[in-house]
Amino acid sequence: MKSSVAALAALALCPAAAQAQDWQFQASLYGWFPALDITLDTPRGQVDASYSIQDVLDNLSGALMGTFEARTGRWGFFGDLFYSDLSPTEKTPFGQVFSEAKVETKLTMFSGYAAYRVWDTPQGTFDFAGGFRAFWLNTDTTLRSDVVPDQHFSSDNSWVDPIVAARAMVNINDQWFVTALADGGGYFDGSSSTWQIYGAVGYRFNPTWSMQFGYRYMNIEKELGGNDTSLALSGPLIGVSARF
Repeated sequence: MKSSVAALAALALCPAAAQAQDWQFQASLYGWFPALDITLDTPRGQVDASYSIQDVLDNLSGALMGTFEARTGRWGFFGDLFYSDLSPTEKTPFGQVFSEAKVETKLTMFSGYAAYRVWDTPQGTFDFAGGFRAFWLNTDTTLRSDVVPDQHFSSDNSWVDPIVAARAMVNINDQWFVTALADGGGYFDGSSSTWQIYGAVGYRFNPTWSMQFGYRYMNIEKELGGNDTSLALSGPLIGVSARF
């Protein structure tokens, strides 16, 4: 009798143990090397600046990028953190009065998603997701002149945009795969919007470690204090992931 009770208790605990072990995690560090286009309204007029990948690297003061994902069954939750500190100098359209504009841009973004896997086969996966993208944007603009005193404008803003996303992965074989993600969102009144696309080729070294090499484009539009600010980032990305 005691052995029967013990057996029943063990069977009852099995589903709970299996459920506790069902969670899978993946952490990634990546480097994104984007070219950057900035349009910034100031009290003196509009400043437009374009920077190549080399320009960005030459003027980059700091950066941190990474992702983390947790998944159980068909449900998954993942986040993407991006931080950059850029301090380039650009010629201005203001004639002889102001010859240069230095725009220091500190941008922190965190995208959070809740995803549902609608297709899951040995050939690949497809997820629909909803979530948000939070921004912390600090811009310090200095207009330099040999004629009049330099002009300085500062802006420090944070906001959150709702987003929807789709993500797909297709296995080429046991090692090679391709993956893509697209998301977008914002507000219907036009006060802010954001969208991105990403595509990559990946390679699995073993069940734990993999890497990806791809291309990412992101657009950000925001009305800040009645002035329009636009950032477009595009360039190659390389990342390393660990699954556990």
